[in-house]
Amino acid sequence: MSSSFVQNSQTPEQLYGDHIQQKLSRFRTILQSTNFDQLIIGSGSEKIQFQDDMAYPFKTNSYFREWVPLNYADYFLCIDAINEKPKLYIRCKQDIWHSAPQKLPDTYAQHLEIIQYSATEVLTKEFSKLAGRLVLINETNDFDLDTEVWNPSHVLNAIDFQRRSKTDYEHACLREASRLAVPAHLAAREAFMAGVSELEVASAYLKACHCAETEMPYAIIAGINENAAVLHHHQLNNQAVEPQSLLLDAGVQFNHYASDITRTHAYNSGSDFSAMISAVDRSQQDLASEAGIGKNPVHLHVQSQYAMANILKQFNILKVSAEEAVENKIINTFYPHGLSHHLGCNVHDKGSRLANAQGDQTPASVKYPHLRASAPMVENQVHTVEPGLYFIPALLDKLESSQNKDSVNWEQIKHWKKYGGIRIEDNIILHANGYIENVTRAAFNSAKKIL
Repeated sequence: MSSSFVQNSQTPEQLYGDHIQQKLSRFRTILQSTNFDQLIIGSGSEKIQFQDDMAYPFKTNSYFREWVPLNYADYFLCIDAINEKPKLYIRCKQDIWHSAPQKLPDTYAQHLEIIQYSATEVLTKEFSKLAGRLVLINETNDFDLDTEVWNPSHVLNAIDFQRRSKTDYEHACLREASRLAVPAHLAAREAFMAGVSELEVASAYLKACHCAETEMPYAIIAGINENAAVLHHHQLNNQAVEPQSLLLDAGVQFNHYASDITRTHAYNSGSDFSAMISAVDRSQQDLASEAGIGKNPVHLHVQSQYAMANILKQFNILKVSAEEAVENKIINTFYPHGLSHHLGCNVHDKGSRLANAQGDQTPASVKYPHLRASAPMVENQVHTVEPGLYFIPALLDKLESSQNKDSVNWEQIKHWKKYGGIRIEDNIILHANGYIENVTRAAFNSAKKIL
């Protein structure tokens, strides 16, 4: 791994033009290889709640977000092999009920040809001229095209495959997303230490990052005490309890690129739980340093299982060796999820199992078939690194009724269940020269300097 790295100091808006050119080059290769002349990407349509006139909060689909930092329905991006700029079709209609859509800043808009349209029929007429030579990527078939050219799998596979390697613009957006999330994590920890409820912890987070709940890249997970054992604890309590622990999994999005950060906090800094958090934190940093171009995510996951098993041994929870705990899947009781996933304009970004642009999948691990990432890591890719240890009643009950029930110290487990669990999650960039940039740790370090 190279120890030298010079971060591109340009801002996302300064890098956007190069991003568009790189994406144009990639997508023109896709058009050529799939025998299409034009590719249309829709932002998506609003969805009305059943038997109601209220719409769900709108979020553009990730294929559109990859190109345009806007969040409005019924926008379309057109890419072809001829025009210098992609065409962005913006729906314009009179509306006295809602605020007008925000305009794309000039620093971004200059790299697109922006065209206003009034009705879908206008675009249907225009795009029908390329019947059979045009492909549509969108949740709905707005232009009544043949189903063969609406989200064809071979085109989606090619797009997902190129998504693995991020541009400098995408890296800059992901750094900014981490920078915005860190003060919110610190504010949430402060709220927890003040003894507030889970809902108030989440409110402190939103206030500190100046975001609405609907702007989060994913729902905030804020588990206090035993609720930290619920991996996706979204039903936040509004009543305060005597605090022991907090597991906070929350990010921020910038230009629709997400940070995905988890921290665990002990209310008593002198407790054995605080010591276990420190052990997981050290191990997490070691695991992050083991990532690299060409590395196999499955092998790194296995390595993380041994690391977590050794921590359980250190705290007198495991009676058997780390090797036996991994071999007999005992560790799965305490560490039931994967170590890593791709990150980008999807929180769980695309292409994590693709072997090539044609859509062939890397063979799933026989022992770990459900891991999100199985394809070797590539340059400029962004990964999470998120080992954890949990005391989940349902999984502990299953272990206690199994042939491996004597492999753990049940008296110790009674003590640890009140804390719920631990997860530490950072986001890393695998640079082409081998350098591993931990954008999460960098953001926390910068925040400490400011404080």
